Amino acid sequence: MLTELQFTEARSQFSTLYDSVFNSFSPAIVKRKQTEQIAMLRVDLLKMVLEDYKLNPEIIQEDDGSITLALDALEVYVNNSTLDLAAADLIEDLKLYAQDYLKRSQLFLHSPNRTHHFPYILRIMLCENDDEIRALAGL
Repeated sequence: MLTELQFTEARSQFSTLYDSVFNSFSPAIVKRKQTEQIAMLRVDLLKMVLEDYKLNPEIIQEDDGSITLALDALEVYVNNSTLDLAAADLIEDLKLYAQDYLKRSQLFLHSPNRTHHFPYILRIMLCENDDEIRALAGL
């Protein structure tokens, strides 16, 4: 079982809790009231947990010579004249969608066609730059 602390206890022992989570690689649960819980986890471990959530856009050569990148998993689609331009558009759209998703997470997490996007959104938001998002998308 994971370490569980009440919010007040976690707050008063935050340095110890942080050291345990970070230095001992030991995730923890912090509880408040009867129903509120959060998990504390190292970012590198979170990235590892989300490793299987890859973006695999379909590359479609259109009749007019343009390229469409279709990312069905997130229902994101872009079209441009070259693969590089389409990839840049996809990266920008993914960043915008991820930011919007987190701003309106209560809406998206309660929407049956969007709730499953959450791990992908976290994966995108954990990228430090556009090159990491490009690599995540295999482009």
